[in-house]
Amino acid sequence: MNRPKWLTWLLLFSVAIAAAITLTHFTPHRALYSSDTRDRQPASASDAASNLHPDLYADAAYDEMPENAETSLRVRFPANYREQFVQYVTVDCPNSRIVRQMFVNPEALSALQTSDTPPSGTVLVMETHSAQPGSDGRLMPTRLNNVFVREKRDGWRVNEDSGEWRSAWYSPQGSLVSNNQSSCTGCHTMVRERDYLFTLPALLATAQTGQKQYQPTEFGTSVCR
Repeated sequence: MNRPKWLTWLLLFSVAIAAAITLTHFTPHRALYSSDTRDRQPASASDAASNLHPDLYADAAYDEMPENAETSLRVRFPANYREQFVQYVTVDCPNSRIVRQMFVNPEALSALQTSDTPPSGTVLVMETHSAQPGSDGRLMPTRLNNVFVREKRDGWRVNEDSGEWRSAWYSPQGSLVSNNQSSCTGCHTMVRERDYLFTLPALLATAQTGQKQYQPTEFGTSVCR
C-alpha cells in the first residue's frame, strides 16, 4: 500500500526533531568537561611553579615563609667565596682524617663584633678535605671533597627546633648535590645553645681578634665528608 506523501514528511520531521533534542542534551556535558579540564591546568607559569613547591621542599615544613618564598628558599652556592669571604677556622677530625675549612661573609663577621648571635643574612661555607697527618701533628689537606653552605634568614623554619638556618650540599665545582634538610637539621640540634652552629665560639673569636682559629673536632669524627 502506498504511503501518503504528507505522512512521509511527518516521519522525517519527527526524526529531525528527535536528533536535535539528542544533540542539545549531550553537548553541554562535553563543554562542561572541557571547562573542568582547563580549570585544572595552572593559569600561568608562576602557578605551575607554586604547584611544584611542595615537592621541591617536601623535607621541610616552614612555619614562617618569606614573601618571596618561591625564589628565596634554596641556599645558593657563593661562587667567589674564597675571594670575598673570611676563613675563620680550620677544624681537624683526626679519626676520619677530614679537615674542615670554614668561611663567613664579611658583613656577618662585622656584625659579630658587637653581638654574640649571627644576624639574618649570615652565610657560612664549609669545605671538607681528605687529609694526612703532618709533621706538626695537625692534619694536612690533600683533596677537596665537598662544599656545604649554611645560611640564616629571618623567618626560615625547617621545624620547631632548627633555628632560622638552611643548608645545602655542593660539589667542589658548585653543582648542587642535595638540598635535603633532614640530616643537617638533626645534627645541628646538638648545639642549639650556640644558635645551631658547631663553630660559633671560633666565629666569635675571629670577629673579636681578626685571627683565624684552629680547633680539633669536639665530636670525634666528621659526619659531613
